Amino acid sequence: MSARKKDVQFQAEIANEEQWWEALSTPGLFVVDVYQQWCGPCKAVQNLFRKLRTECGEDFLRFGVVDASSVDDLTIFKGKCQPAFLFYLDGKLISVIRGVNGPLLQRTILQYVEEQKKRVELGSKYKLKVKEIFLKDCEESRQPSKPVIEHSKNTDGLGSYYVVIVKPDAVAEGQVQTIKTKAVSAGYRVVAEEERALNENEIRDFYKEKADEPAFVEFMSSGPVHALILTKGEKMDDRSLSALTEMVDPVQVELIRPKVRSEDGQEVILEVCGDSRELASRQLGFFFPSFDFSSGTMGKTDSRIQRTVALIRPSLVKEKKNEILQAIHDAGFKVAMQKEMTLSEEQAREFYKEHEGKDYFPSFINHMTSGPVLALALTKEDAVQHWRKLLGPKILEEAKEKCPESLRAQFALDDVPINQLHGSSSMGEAERDLKRFFPVEHTLAVIKPDASQEHREGIISRIESAGFSISQVKETQLTREMAENFYKHHRDKAFFNSLVDYMTQGPSVMMILSKENAIAEWREMIGPVDPEKAKEVSPNSLRACFAKSILENTVHGSSDAKHAMDNIQFLFGDVCL
Repeated sequence: MSARKKDVQFQAEIANEEQWWEALSTPGLFVVDVYQQWCGPCKAVQNLFRKLRTECGEDFLRFGVVDASSVDDLTIFKGKCQPAFLFYLDGKLISVIRGVNGPLLQRTILQYVEEQKKRVELGSKYKLKVKEIFLKDCEESRQPSKPVIEHSKNTDGLGSYYVVIVKPDAVAEGQVQTIKTKAVSAGYRVVAEEERALNENEIRDFYKEKADEPAFVEFMSSGPVHALILTKGEKMDDRSLSALTEMVDPVQVELIRPKVRSEDGQEVILEVCGDSRELASRQLGFFFPSFDFSSGTMGKTDSRIQRTVALIRPSLVKEKKNEILQAIHDAGFKVAMQKEMTLSEEQAREFYKEHEGKDYFPSFINHMTSGPVLALALTKEDAVQHWRKLLGPKILEEAKEKCPESLRAQFALDDVPINQLHGSSSMGEAERDLKRFFPVEHTLAVIKPDASQEHREGIISRIESAGFSISQVKETQLTREMAENFYKHHRDKAFFNSLVDYMTQGPSVMMILSKENAIAEWREMIGPVDPEKAKEVSPNSLRACFAKSILENTVHGSSDAKHAMDNIQFLFGDVCL
């Protein structure tokens, strides 16, 4: 058997019209990867599809792969670089997803599997909430209404400049540099670039013509985008126009057609916006508000928001913790994250290894391990520089003499010869310190049965807006045994049986959330167990907004790292995080 057949053995390989119509005649959800003969099926999603097939079962979910040139109905996909996934339910086409977007593919599959399960449970009483679509409509909706690259001699400043948006999946795959290299090789110059995440409101405002397309909005908000301004350095002529046109598919303008494909067959995805001057104007204004068209350079901008790490040493944490936090607040810094911890000797030596060998090093390490330190992630315009300036000189005598207003001078302790505050010295060091003290954590989030249908979309939207990455998601109805095991630490409580009854009354949405300081931030986001107390102390928390009672409190969050990993393993098994 060939290597490729081994890779896709859980997917039905369709080679001709007869096999195609036979596959569509089988009831249930059928997800088809439409590929090009020269690159083969999409490997990037095979592990995800294999996992979903195992979880959902063959009765509800089947997968297939088909060469676009082998079936007449699929010729609209022939020659297209971007992968296409077709969703058929009982032989009817119900959805098309273009491009590799794992979270969107997973959510779509689980949604339609859930529809089937409800149909099985309710029988003829249940009507499927799906609408049939047709491939010809998909083709027509993607035809450009005007030339892909439009040259205008208007004097609005856009004649020589083109905005290119590298979409979230390509950014995640590390394709930005490849895209820039291809643009430069074609004769273009990258004069400005910017990477940022867009929320749903920004996307709807930014792409007004696609504001009512949920799949597009969800895709574009699934991760950061990378924006580029390209120019030839002179007014576009016919030859330069054709050079840019050759970089993109003439129908699907968001694609680059690379000369050399990556080993896994994935494409570099671009959106070239020369076909809409209004959209190009919005893009330039949104990503590059200070771009100077006359000089082709970025103008002066306000200072950028940065993150830096502040470390409050043990003696100051013990004696004046609240006072130093107030001073930090008064200086205009925002505490984005904080963590109190006691450093081991090994951790302290590693963090301050540049001081090793100095006479004071042993006593300094003793001090740093004598009690808890408070690590703070601070944000502010030019945070690194401002925090260093606010700290003052490292040597206490010098700080007191030359910079008496500095924090090190103000918060010097009489009986401690060591300054009590640390700050990252550069942006690079700040990023390393952030990873050291606030590494990316994984926590379990559960949307409980009473809220999983009514409030699911609102809660997930809040989660994504808060900067969490949803690494895994599935909808599961807990059995009584599973619920008893999940809440075993409450077994001797009076409310235990009611809690188990509540958690088994319907499906729950289980998610693995990933983010720096994820465990504490998710706990803060969900709020106190009692929704009445939540409304008082945390009125914007999820429980304040959605919970009905202490029992029916909408969401669950792991209390600490061990609890999180135990629960993740219990519900998701061994997952690679």
